[in-house]
Amino acid sequence: MIRIVVVLLLVAAVFVSLIVFPEFANQRVRIEILGWLFESRTAMFVLLIIFVLAALWFIQKVFALSINSPKQLWTNLRSGNKKRRENRLQEALDIWVDEGEGHSQKLLKRSKGIVPDWMHESLTIWWDKPENHAPIHDEKDSPRSIALKARFATDSSNKRNLSPSERQQYLDAWLAVHPAAPLAMQRKAELLGELGEYSKQVELLEHLFQQSRDTHSIKPVLATALQQVAKGDKTNALAHLRKANRLNPHDASILLDLTSQLYDSGDQQSSTRLLLDHLATHDDMQAAQALLPKLEQDALKHFKDVDKPAYQKTVAGSWLRMQLAHKAGLSGIADDSLYGLLDKHQSASLWQLRGDWYAEKGQWQQAAEAYQKANKFG
Repeated sequence: MIRIVVVLLLVAAVFVSLIVFPEFANQRVRIEILGWLFESRTAMFVLLIIFVLAALWFIQKVFALSINSPKQLWTNLRSGNKKRRENRLQEALDIWVDEGEGHSQKLLKRSKGIVPDWMHESLTIWWDKPENHAPIHDEKDSPRSIALKARFATDSSNKRNLSPSERQQYLDAWLAVHPAAPLAMQRKAELLGELGEYSKQVELLEHLFQQSRDTHSIKPVLATALQQVAKGDKTNALAHLRKANRLNPHDASILLDLTSQLYDSGDQQSSTRLLLDHLATHDDMQAAQALLPKLEQDALKHFKDVDKPAYQKTVAGSWLRMQLAHKAGLSGIADDSLYGLLDKHQSASLWQLRGDWYAEKGQWQQAAEAYQKANKFG
């Protein structure tokens, strides 16, 4: 378009020059080529050259129109040559990188024609803010456009701008055109978890788990979903928790739920063994506190089980060993363990325990001092 304007300005300048300088316009021009003699005035000769160039340009555009659509022809006229459109596309990319979404749309539109239409449409969606996208139109939008709009709209950075129902509409539209899209299924599963629909979440995640090549990111989410399902399905809770623990054996909350369910179902041995194995490698006070009521009935026997270096390396393991020693009447070991913990890890709960033990012995002055220190930490 710029070139056409420049050419028209030059032609206008030539016409003005011929009018302003009539002597030059009326001079005669004589040309002889291959025996042919051409003689005319300067003005007519200049007009003839302009007419010939215009005719050649018109023939070239007619030929382009015969092989391209009118829309493509208009794009070529408006945007200029390929090199200029490439420069505009590069400039649009630089602006998008430096300034973010929403600042490069004008240049991107003017670069149309340098990339295929489907790519240009995708870039237009990609480079703009999700809130500026036109709503999904199933009849007009291509499947790729629907998937792109839904992908950016449901991104974690844009979640605050959409209600759960709007996110679900986008995800359903995405899955309608790309039913096997792993990212769409992951986001749909995340949404189902937020809505508390854990059974549907588990069903979707299990399907995704079977289809996906990379299952590492799916396992912990599926395990958590199974844990939630177990809370509402008491009949099959143990099966759900076993599966959840296999998927994510490092999740302490799942392990605690599983061992509690095992204990309630009558399998006390498996329950305590799982917790002891976990406590031998993890400094988990919740596991130690869950173990104590299971072991204190036969405290001396179980004290021997935890009187090992693996349990004494952690605060939780040392706390359980100390409590079992106290329950078993091994007051010397219990007191030494408590002093050791207080020396390195003072807390209100430990001073409270120290006070309780003094009170059991009738040492009220020492108990009062211990309780005062517990209040300071509390």
